[in-house]
Amino acid sequence: MEWTHLLEPLNRKIRITRLNAPNEKREIGLMTYLLADQEVKEFITLWLEQKYDHRDFKSLEKAQVFKDAGNKEFQAKNYNSSIQSYTKVALYAPADSEILPLAIANRSAALFHLGKYEDCIKNIEHAIKLDYPEKLRHKLYIRAIQSYLKLGKPTKAKEALVHLRELMAKCTDLPDVKKEDIEKQITQLASLASCAQNDAEDIEDNDGTQSLPELAFGENPDFPSASIAVDRKYSTEKGRHVVANRDIKKGQILFVEKPFAFVLIDYTGISGFCEHCCRPYGDVPIPCTMCSDTLYCSTKCWNDDFNLYHRWECLGSQMGLWNHNGIARLGLKMFLVCSATTDRNKFNEVQKLITNYEKLPLKDLISFGITATMLTLYLIKYSNFFEQNDLTECLISKFSDESYNFPCDPSVENDRHLYVGSLILRHILQLVSNGHIITKLDVIVSAKDKILTEQENRFAKAVYTSASMMNHSCDPNVICSFMDQYMIVKTIKDIGAGEEIYTCYGAHFRQLSRNYRQLALKSQYCFTCKCEPCTIPELQYFMERFNAIKCPECSGALFTVHNYYMHCLDCGATPTLNYDIELRHAQKLFEDAQDYIEMEREVEALDKLKQCLSIRRTVLYKYHEDITATLDLIGKVYAIMGRWLDSISYLEHSIAAISERYGSCSIELANELNKLTDICIRYLQEEPNTVTKWYKNILKKTRRYLSHAEEILNFNYGPWNSANGEISAKQKILSVLLKDFNI
Repeated sequence: MEWTHLLEPLNRKIRITRLNAPNEKREIGLMTYLLADQEVKEFITLWLEQKYDHRDFKSLEKAQVFKDAGNKEFQAKNYNSSIQSYTKVALYAPADSEILPLAIANRSAALFHLGKYEDCIKNIEHAIKLDYPEKLRHKLYIRAIQSYLKLGKPTKAKEALVHLRELMAKCTDLPDVKKEDIEKQITQLASLASCAQNDAEDIEDNDGTQSLPELAFGENPDFPSASIAVDRKYSTEKGRHVVANRDIKKGQILFVEKPFAFVLIDYTGISGFCEHCCRPYGDVPIPCTMCSDTLYCSTKCWNDDFNLYHRWECLGSQMGLWNHNGIARLGLKMFLVCSATTDRNKFNEVQKLITNYEKLPLKDLISFGITATMLTLYLIKYSNFFEQNDLTECLISKFSDESYNFPCDPSVENDRHLYVGSLILRHILQLVSNGHIITKLDVIVSAKDKILTEQENRFAKAVYTSASMMNHSCDPNVICSFMDQYMIVKTIKDIGAGEEIYTCYGAHFRQLSRNYRQLALKSQYCFTCKCEPCTIPELQYFMERFNAIKCPECSGALFTVHNYYMHCLDCGATPTLNYDIELRHAQKLFEDAQDYIEMEREVEALDKLKQCLSIRRTVLYKYHEDITATLDLIGKVYAIMGRWLDSISYLEHSIAAISERYGSCSIELANELNKLTDICIRYLQEEPNTVTKWYKNILKKTRRYLSHAEEILNFNYGPWNSANGEISAKQKILSVLLKDFNI
């Protein structure tokens, strides 16, 4: 049974039997009640026992299945598939099994064939650390030497040759014929190493770490991870908030912050990111030696993570407690980091994060309390946390303000359990209002038309104590992006001295209607937003514009107010119109066109789409999202047909609507520009007649569009984002084409 299926009946039972619970306005009041409720504890204890009985072991049998699958894929030269299988071997193979180093070595061979020589070498080193059989180790050294030579590192190759010769000198059980063959390979490799150029040998290996951007004006000594240009303030009306103490220009960085704690959202093992540092681990993940759900980018990250907190959560991983239960895991992680940290200032900053305990609905409080009870019982029965930790030393003594502490007698077992449960509940409640989603920008390639698009993906949830001090606005003056686990907060507007710094809690006025924003913010964050887009009449109905019909008086945005009467947002006219028949017909044409595209009948699809566009342009406001979608799909169909100029023409028409809705610096506009430049590059590369005015015009436009897309991506995500690589590649192609023109 999944946790959510157990949570609801327990919540219902508590609300029925104790409608006024909890009456004490602190976490300890609810936890006192829950930990004393024997029925609740029995339900949770039984669930935990079932999870423990069905926990996911390291399994030699499973590992062997994946190894066999990997070998088959390798023999078929499906190297990427074989790498995935060998990685699953690493996840399931027991730490002391012979199959583990063999799989890592096989993975190195697949990487070598793919030309990923750095990763190949890392796998070889890891296989040797795992005690890869000495009688076969010569194969690894030969592969490592070949990789070093491919990378232009002859000195490293010579060092590996020394190890290989030492190994061969000790090897006595190889047949003479095999030894002679290896000696020949050694001679050939030594000759290649001697002849190789030494221009790369002194260059240190780059581990992929990028330098963090610098804070504008330097770091604030009184506000960790924040710029000296901002101050943390407090008022009864606003609570803690952030204010500029000087004029700040658009594009300056105000926060560069490492999270207090984070967890990956999809806890499924092969996530692509290190559980400790959040960096991509590529093709060389290091698995936890005990659970089969946790991967790291290096042995160091694994050791650090285990010593700090994973030793307490590892069995929970095996039991599947964290699957689809991210708030529970991050709440526990916050507690474990609090108990392990030596940074008392950071510890106390965490304790002061708001919980909204008095404002949350009783149902939500009880659900979070039950989750905290489960985590407490897990620590009691399935870990040695209480045996190995002195609560006074690791928690109680760290509080600088006792008003945030809970009363506890450390010598009494029940008090210790209640204390831990209350802290865990506090951290879970803090996550509701202070959790941040870590995102990354992925580049997606359409299989049909080969067009690139950017997609923002959520992959981790974290707590940032300093950045959490910013209040919300539906039209913020900063934007948050991420560099691995670090949050980068950059201004997107000029900010004057004395002005407040506003971030967006997800309810942006360009993405969601005012009513939806108000509901979402009230539900999760317990406040009514009074920012400009929520109060200024001109912006209150901003989103309605893009679902409005065309005003017959001024061609402006005409929408229906409260399903009662029509009102034009531009001229104020209140006509009565009904275009239901026309719009249903347009939608049917659009859907028919989509079917034709799937059947690869592009001519019929275009005919339907153009009829659809004609109707929609007649009755809908010019920036209506349905018109934009129609233009975009027509451009896509022309791209599939290889009619590049026609495709460019229709995609350009959608640019204005995208900019109007999402803004001239939005990722949505960058995405549209990227699609458009893909088509432009295809045209420029394939067009034989390069002397026409059309060709020269597209050259100029492509350069301008690429420059704008790059500017947007750098502004929103920084130069380290992966989409920038795609733009750079297109710019290189364009520079070659521009050489023949004086443009």
